[in-house]
Amino acid sequence: MFKITGKKFTMKEIGELWLQSKKLNVKSSSYCSYKRTLDKHIYPELGKLKYSAITKSQLNSFVENLLISGRKDGKGGLSDSTVKDIITLLKSVSKFARSEYDLKDICENLKLSQFKKNDIQILTNSERKKLETYLLDKLTMPNLCILLSLYTGLRVGEICGLKWEDIDIKNGCLFVIRTVERISLGNGKTIVVIEPPKTESSIRKVYIPHFIVALLKKYKDNPEKYILSGKTEPKEPRFLQYRFKTIIKKLNIKDLSFHSLRHTYASMCIEKGFDPKTLSELLGHSDVKITLNTYVHSSDALKKKYVKRLIK
Repeated sequence: MFKITGKKFTMKEIGELWLQSKKLNVKSSSYCSYKRTLDKHIYPELGKLKYSAITKSQLNSFVENLLISGRKDGKGGLSDSTVKDIITLLKSVSKFARSEYDLKDICENLKLSQFKKNDIQILTNSERKKLETYLLDKLTMPNLCILLSLYTGLRVGEICGLKWEDIDIKNGCLFVIRTVERISLGNGKTIVVIEPPKTESSIRKVYIPHFIVALLKKYKDNPEKYILSGKTEPKEPRFLQYRFKTIIKKLNIKDLSFHSLRHTYASMCIEKGFDPKTLSELLGHSDVKITLNTYVHSSDALKKKYVKRLIK
């Protein structure tokens, strides 16, 4: 703990105090992500400045530099989404400074609306059918796990964290209670960690389509084993991400991240008429607004369908 008055804190000192306050309240992966963002993006430009003296003009210049030349490899600026994450963290630090040390909130009038929202990437219907056909024709546990993600919306770490004890064959559902992640230690090294999901809402029950339940039943194993690895130790997310990338490249499907399976699932649910509250709970969102803002407006087909109802 720094033995100086709040008025004399530098940005780095406030940042370290904020980080210390988070250590016991967030997942280790989140903590490492926060530390990496502070060390890599915030401290180099703002770290030595007296916190209370940082101006809106300096923050605007900081944001502009991130967008123009924020990449550490010298190849230009960071993406809007990355800069938005950096500013969101900086806002959290500023609120901490105000509540704990009665310092001004330097980010009070800093707007996030200037950053454009990235369009979600999903499989088209034809791409989805092509992928499904391949996965079913060449059925292995990794391929079944990709299919499971497509029809449950589970994140890659959640799929990797599933054990057979989490699969309820009789009732056709699964329980998300852990996640597997590879996190950076900030010293060039990484480790694989097994943790509870980040938020309480991410701990959830998700129903599975009957045809996938039937496939899972054929593979069912020792309750303590992870379904993907077939062992009592899990496979890490990179294994399944690489497998997915290899398959879509082979099928001449556009380059997508594994997370696009989750987006595709959500979009399919909206098109099938799922109400936002139900979908929000299935996805493990902490707020139904996240579901509404991300998916509900994304389907032109659904808009046309609803407009046609006006003349019936």
